[in-house]
Amino acid sequence: MRPALAQRDAPLGEAGDRTGRDFWDHWWQRAPLPAPIDPLREGLKNYPFRTLHRFFAATFGGQHTRGQRLIEIGCAQSALLPYFARYFGFRVAGLDQSELGCERARRLLERERVPGDVYVADFFAPPAALRGAFDVVFSFGVIEHFDDTARAVRATAAFVRPGGTAVALIPNLTGILGRYQRLLDRELYDAHVVIGKEWLAQAHRAAGLDVVSAIYLMPAGLEVLNLESWRYRPAKWLVSRGHTAASRLVWFADDHVFHLRPNRWTSPYVVCVARQPEQV
Repeated sequence: MRPALAQRDAPLGEAGDRTGRDFWDHWWQRAPLPAPIDPLREGLKNYPFRTLHRFFAATFGGQHTRGQRLIEIGCAQSALLPYFARYFGFRVAGLDQSELGCERARRLLERERVPGDVYVADFFAPPAALRGAFDVVFSFGVIEHFDDTARAVRATAAFVRPGGTAVALIPNLTGILGRYQRLLDRELYDAHVVIGKEWLAQAHRAAGLDVVSAIYLMPAGLEVLNLESWRYRPAKWLVSRGHTAASRLVWFADDHVFHLRPNRWTSPYVVCVARQPEQV
């Protein structure tokens, strides 16, 4: 399964959205508010956030991020907006099509006493004032829900000023985790386009961006898999606990025994960093 890399702009709303507003409103009704992100806390439970923090520190290293503007596309219930403000000094904003998701993102900002603007809008047709207004655009689990990946990337990149940075983080369903997710919940699996790092980089180039890097992130992480459709709670609890135990065993080995290399087959995430070309 490969996404289209259309060079021309399709009409608004025709990028092949596999989910939609109702899907996400239903999702956020069930999800509890996440705890604050503390990337400095030790312990295996916090291993994913420590890994993410190292990635962001490397990505933004050498940049004077304090006071710069960052927007998260698909910011519903985002614990990352307060994190970006607190640890990098960004002035943060978020945009999402789910009113419920945006309301929860505002609650998280208020809970952590972080100022920020949250907009309810379609990122393919945002308020004109947001276009080209940010130094960094970030998306987590967004563009893989659209058949035309390059168009989705182009739509997110429209928020970035010339010379600014676009960071796209998506689940890696190209290897074992994808096959396993398909067994666990075929309907949820089909809501995603399967994208590896080469294809993600190619989509960014097709969208007119200069790719800095495209990598797999973390050596393993079964906790990224979703069991929300399972109604038999004992089975759901047992499998979830098994995922947690297996993931933490790998994380312990990576932290304390030998370094495990992120890879296509077992890594839970794919991430691409790209730049908006400077205006000529």
